[in-house]
Amino acid sequence: MPERLGRRGGIWIYVRRRPPEFAAIEPRVNIRISTRIKIKDDKAGVKAARAARVIESDLEAIWRARAGQGARDAALALEHARARARALELSYKPIEDVVRESIEDIHRRLAAIEVGDRRHDPVSVAAAIGGVPLPTIKLSSLVDELEIAKKALLSKYSEGQLRKWRNGKKRALEVLIRVIGDKAIERISRDDALLYVDHWTERVVDGEVLATTANRNLTHITGALSAVARRHRLPLDKVFLGLRLEGARSRPRPPFSSWWIVNRILAPGALDTMNAEERAALLVIINTGARPSEVINLREPRIVLNSNIPHIQVRPDARVLKTEHSYRDIPLVGIALEAMRQFPDGFPRYRDNGDAFSAAVNKFLEEHKLRESEQHVLYSLRHSFKDRLRAAEAPDELTDELMGHDTHKPKYGDGHGLDLKLKYLEKIALGPEMQVQAPLQLVKQVVAAKRNTCL
Repeated sequence: MPERLGRRGGIWIYVRRRPPEFAAIEPRVNIRISTRIKIKDDKAGVKAARAARVIESDLEAIWRARAGQGARDAALALEHARARARALELSYKPIEDVVRESIEDIHRRLAAIEVGDRRHDPVSVAAAIGGVPLPTIKLSSLVDELEIAKKALLSKYSEGQLRKWRNGKKRALEVLIRVIGDKAIERISRDDALLYVDHWTERVVDGEVLATTANRNLTHITGALSAVARRHRLPLDKVFLGLRLEGARSRPRPPFSSWWIVNRILAPGALDTMNAEERAALLVIINTGARPSEVINLREPRIVLNSNIPHIQVRPDARVLKTEHSYRDIPLVGIALEAMRQFPDGFPRYRDNGDAFSAAVNKFLEEHKLRESEQHVLYSLRHSFKDRLRAAEAPDELTDELMGHDTHKPKYGDGHGLDLKLKYLEKIALGPEMQVQAPLQLVKQVVAAKRNTCL
């Protein structure tokens, strides 16, 4: 049974104990919330697990907001005031903005509360003249507020994806707080933004990080500020506008040459000491070109071995795929098929933890001198797969479909069938028994090494 799911009266329920750190603001010790999903309609609890993640995300966001700056309560009061202002056919503004309006507009607001008993209704008065202040949201609670703003999107994320989403935002905000302090977001100035950029610029100049890392952190900050300000209708200045670092380049991911894959990575004994799941997943990636996260999250229903054309099906399955074009079927051939037969239910050790899998494989490749250069990483196998498709003169649309890329063309029909995909995958499949010509660059390196030895 999925974690944190229980049964009650034929219904799946979300169950957990109250975290000790929220004892002051959560009176319930044992928490039980209905998912409203009947067990008979969802015997494996797949839909219920997805609903439980939404419940948990909402619950934890509210706890953190209440335990922090009280922004959640202020936000709710503000939403009530805005709703009442709309009913009075007024636009809600805080009182400091109301007093700057024209005399006519102020008279219109006062006239609205003179009707009937509205002057005795605190909500109507506050809505008309701006009696509810804008919420004070500090940087330390910005991620919690962002979770609430992005609730619909995050409800589709797996636990691992949600953890990765949070961590990126938290790291960027921790640095910002260290540089400018834990300010209310509406008090962040252009000078604060420049201090933040200066901090990253110094680290880039010192060689500690790449400019792309600095820009990624800036993107996290600006995205969070924009989404939360939009949700609370806060008039934030775009203080970070135009401050991205120039000359940013991503780390190159060169493809492994086919010769290196066959004669080094797939050489007899080269992978013998690798964890069995890591080794099998690696072999699948070599001959399918699938993303590591797609491979390690495969489960039995998506591993189709009893078919005329064995294949894997890349589907969301309680996760979010990288792009809408990632949804696809890929035939299994050679070492990929053999590996999947060993693990017909996928790779539970690394399921929903792609970062741990990539780190483990990259460490193994490094320690066993299986990297073709310092720039080569696990993901380079995917680039190799695409290069081999090009060399086999596979149609561009077929290549994009196998890779899960956008073709930038209208989609008609169901795409290329398994038969045509299999035809090209059999052409480019690699295995330990193959003979592959060494790339020219490697030949030159060997010749140079021999020349130096002779000298």
